[in-house]
Formats: sequence, structure tokens, C-alpha cells
Amino acid sequence: MKKRLALLLALLLLLPAVLGCNVDRTPIDAATFQTKAEEAGLLVLDAADQVDEGVVDAWLIAVAGDDSIDYQIEFIIVPTEAQAINAYQENYATFEGKKGGTSSYASTTMGNFAYYKLTTNGRYYVISRIGNTFIYVDAPETYRTAINDFLKGIGY
Repeated sequence: MKKRLALLLALLLLLPAVLGCNVDRTPIDAATFQTKAEEAGLLVLDAADQVDEGVVDAWLIAVAGDDSIDYQIEFIIVPTEAQAINAYQENYATFEGKKGGTSSYASTTMGNFAYYKLTTNGRYYVISRIGNTFIYVDAPETYRTAINDFLKGIGY
């Protein structure tokens, strides 16, 4: 039984190489995020000046809503992939701590990409990372479809 399990795990790990699949994704840059967000009708704000110089390379916040903020999607580029991984892990732990009685979530990690999406207590949380970039969302659950459509469109 242990040999079969070990063989299965080895095959799963080698499958991308055998099939020629690349599990890494290409992160977008700040200009692409801004263009895609504006095309989606979102207002884009630059928040990089909210932190000390050198902490982030870019921090854009795409805001939905005309008279008030319906939701926002934060796009952050940090200097290194290690910093993005750390931010992802910290936010993942924070979101896990918010789980209530009725929750649903999805999570994956492959190559340079990871995401975690949680719906609980009327809120929708997303942390998604590609390389040294990541997306952060904490929004009302009612906007989940619009948020997912946008994130899918930009590959996050």
C-alpha cells in the first residue's frame, strides 16, 4: 500500500514535466492591472505612498461603486517573491481565523502561484499570488461573482 502511494505521488509530481506543462504563471504589472481595472469600470487609486519607500514596488486599489465603496481589489507588487509568499501566508492565516459556522473555501498552490478564497459570515475574502505580486480582497459576499470575473480576466 505504501509503495503504491509513493508511486502515485511520484507520478503526480512528475506529470507536469512529462507532459511539458509549465505550472508557473506570468504575473501582470501595475500598468496592466490599472488598464484592466479601468476597462472593468473600476476606479484605480495608487496607495504606494501609504508605506515606506522600498516596501512595495506598486500598490494599486481598484474600487467599485459610484456613491460609496461597494468593494475594492488591492494589487501589490513587492520587491521579492519571498515577501509575496510571506504576505500570502499571513493573510491566509488571518482569513482562516475568520471562518464561521457556514463557510466555503477553495485553495490551491502550484509553482509560483497560490490562491485562497473564503466565503463566510456574509464576507468574501481572496488572497492570490503570482511570483512577487498578490491580490487582496475583503468584500461583501454579494460581489463575489463580479470579483471572481475580474480576477479570472487578469489571471489571478
